[in-house]
Amino acid sequence: MSISFIKISKGATYSRKTLAELWGYISYHAIARGVVTPRGSNKIVLFVTEEKQSSAEQYADRLSGSILEWEGPTDHFAEDRMLNAEINGEEIHLFHRERHHSDFTYCGRLKVSHHVLRTDGPSQFKFQLIY
Repeated sequence: MSISFIKISKGATYSRKTLAELWGYISYHAIARGVVTPRGSNKIVLFVTEEKQSSAEQYADRLSGSILEWEGPTDHFAEDRMLNAEINGEEIHLFHRERHHSDFTYCGRLKVSHHVLRTDGPSQFKFQLIY
């Protein structure tokens, strides 16, 4: 599904339910992961929560100014796509929240500035907000 950011404003907050409706999904479950890669789209969408539920995997994710330090999922989903996003004309977008069960703030587009790929645990990424 091709998704658009035309109705998404930097600095505005959104629930997953609202985003699912804006993007034409039947339910928010389609975008319930931390990394979403909509079929037929050149978009990679990160949903980052700093303070996670105690039952969730405790990835060390932190947004400080325009720098996101992020641990990728242990299944290494979409890591290659993120690393090659600029070359392949893909966009990485960030939705961030401080605490679980709150709405996400749209922060803008990211580019990978540093990474350490791991096979024995989460890979580590550093992203720079580009707008």
